[in-house]
Amino acid sequence: MTAEQFETVLEEIRRRQGTRHPLVQVATAGRTIRGRVGDLVVDRTQARHANTPYGIVTMEQPGLVPGPLMFVQVAEILEDGVRELPVRQPALASSGI
Repeated sequence: MTAEQFETVLEEIRRRQGTRHPLVQVATAGRTIRGRVGDLVVDRTQARHANTPYGIVTMEQPGLVPGPLMFVQVAEILEDGVRELPVRQPALASSGI
């Protein structure tokens, strides 16, 4: 997957979830990571490489106490390897029921 493809999919998921840091599942050939997207860093200093596959995505484990930060290279992500995770509904205890 190129960085531009990743950004396109990510923007669509961000709109649906209404947040800059959506919950996603990212699949590579060797692993599947579920979590919240932290940052995407792409080097675009060379204009001739506009469709670069190179970039790094940081993934955070969601929750009150985030777990370790995972780094994923965009070039390792499968073509259809980014999926939206459903946002969890609040627990009944917090809603007063």
